[in-house]
Amino acid sequence: MGLRARHARHRRVLEAALRITATLIAGLLLVGGAIGGKSPSISSISPTSGVVGASVTINGANFGSSQGSSTLTFNGIKATPTSWKTGVIVAAVPANATSGPVVVNVGGVASNSVTFTVTPVTSGLSPTSGAAI
Repeated sequence: MGLRARHARHRRVLEAALRITATLIAGLLLVGGAIGGKSPSISSISPTSGVVGASVTINGANFGSSQGSSTLTFNGIKATPTSWKTGVIVAAVPANATSGPVVVNVGGVASNSVTFTVTPVTSGLSPTSGAAI
C-alpha cells in the first residue's frame, strides 16, 4: 500500500471517529444536559396527599420554562399541568392515579421521585341526623 493510500485510509478512519464522538456528545447534551448538572430535580411537593383532581404544586429545578414534550407523572400516570415554569409545576392529580412516585421527565431525563399518596373520596356519613349514642 502506497503512502497516499495509507494517508487516505487514516483520514477516513479519523473522520469516522470524529463523527462518532460528535454524535455521542450531541446525544449527552440532548438528554437534558446531564453534563453540568442540568437534570430535573424535585425538592418538594405540596400537598403530599390528596384525592384525584386535587391541585398539587411540585417545586424543584431544571424543569424548563415551558412544558414542551416534558412530562409529569403520578405513579406512571401522566398529569396535565395547568402551569409549568423552571422551578414550579402545578397540576391536578390525574384520574386513575394511585399512590406512588411523582416524577418529572425533561428531555428524556427523569428527576428524582417524591411519594404522593392518593386518598379515597369519602362521602357523607349515614344517617346525617339523629340521636347520639
